[in-house]
Amino acid sequence: MSVKDELREWIRGHFNIGDDPDYTDDADIFDLGFVDSFGAVEIIDHIETTHGVEITQRDIVVHGMKTLDEIAGVVEGKLNT
Repeated sequence: MSVKDELREWIRGHFNIGDDPDYTDDADIFDLGFVDSFGAVEIIDHIETTHGVEITQRDIVVHGMKTLDEIAGVVEGKLNT
């Protein structure tokens, strides 16, 4: 399973998104109300625990990390270095 697939399914289940058609890889999960600021902390904790990479404040500022595409891109970039 790819990083993006794992994150997509984890976020879908953890935040009870279900089959909402607005939950797409390029949807802003914060603007759409799927995740709040506390949820962002949960996502970062999940990434760091599951994938063994550190997400820094710089990562969040530079890459936005508001969509599944952005989040997975940061994680995959760190795993490939």
